[in-house]
Amino acid sequence: MKKQYSYIDAHAHLNFDAFAEDRGEVIAKMKTEKIGAINVGIDLVTSQESITLAKEHENIWASVGCHPTEAGADFSAEPYAEIIKSSRHNCTTLGVAQNVVAIGECGLDYFRKAHRTDRKKALQQQAFEAQIELALRLDLPLILHLRPRVGTMDAYEDGLDILENYAKKQGDKLRGTAHFFVGDAAIAKRFLDLGFYLSATGPVSFDQDLQQVFAELPTDRLLVETDAPFAAPVAYRGQRNSPLYIPDIAAALAALTGTPEPELAEKLHLNTERLFSL
Repeated sequence: MKKQYSYIDAHAHLNFDAFAEDRGEVIAKMKTEKIGAINVGIDLVTSQESITLAKEHENIWASVGCHPTEAGADFSAEPYAEIIKSSRHNCTTLGVAQNVVAIGECGLDYFRKAHRTDRKKALQQQAFEAQIELALRLDLPLILHLRPRVGTMDAYEDGLDILENYAKKQGDKLRGTAHFFVGDAAIAKRFLDLGFYLSATGPVSFDQDLQQVFAELPTDRLLVETDAPFAAPVAYRGQRNSPLYIPDIAAALAALTGTPEPELAEKLHLNTERLFSL
């Protein structure tokens, strides 16, 4: 892809209600400021909405998936496969203007007690594995949601165990990014050993523990994201987050890694382009 964007937000939710009143204005300003975004689904409805946004706007791509807390006993990956197939069939320039570029966000979420009962964990794991298999079948990267209990790395550890088992069978075909990464150095190393990317969000601009981890990570394995409308960087903390704030997060990363901002911006763009085949 010829570089058209200064930054690509690797994870946003522009279809959420937080953008209901000014979505078009935000996307128009993103185009003016040369900012692209991967818009991420959390269930079948929002995944279809993401595809629709991607079809309507050249600076948006879609990810299709089921958030772990949305996974029920009746979960099947096949409806997600069908909307991806439909998107590809209706694509005007097959192989060039591809709308769906990833599977996710999917994974494990143990943050709240209600989501970490044995039954809930089993349902989350089943949905996660089904989406891993869908990503492998369609040759798409994964966007991972792995959220541990406070003070632990439990969801990361369980998720990585699953991913490492698939990697033994599938090798390089298994790929993706750890969205909203808040793991420690040991967890980061396991992702890097798998060939995965690690994605920085707004908290990297103010969370000192997280800053220590990201300062040591190789820049050729980093992505930058907003997770808009959540988790705004320090200058906008407490406000609605937006892909328009992605330069602030990149600037924080540049300072942490000791990399000049233009150089890091180029690397982040190449990393995103490479992972999502943009």
